[in-house]
Amino acid sequence: MRIGRVLIGPAGPKGLGVFAAEPLPAGVPLEPQPVFELDPEDTEPIERTRFRHHYFAHPERDGVGVIVLGWLTLCNHGRPPTLELDWRCDPTTGWWVVPAPVRSIAAGEELTIDYNCPLWFGALP
Repeated sequence: MRIGRVLIGPAGPKGLGVFAAEPLPAGVPLEPQPVFELDPEDTEPIERTRFRHHYFAHPERDGVGVIVLGWLTLCNHGRPPTLELDWRCDPTTGWWVVPAPVRSIAAGEELTIDYNCPLWFGALP
């Protein structure tokens, strides 16, 4: 399924993944992704579900999580990643994250992020 400049599709043994729908130049931001903040009491029940691997640590507040309400939540881990994340706080709407390619990306190439945490799985290429 195409969403803006990305495609969501099968990524082999990794499950679903996010792919470039068209060539993406380095450093040009992709669609901003809205963020929903989770207080510590919200994250505790999530930790007991499969969704525990799909939320992020808050960019500034320890013990707080965020759910990215967009395709970024489906990005697989990569080291080095193909995307960098720019976390921004808007005074009216709250937190957003803006992904941007760290290098030129070819159409069809998987977009990845560095999870920046101990991995709970064996990293796949």
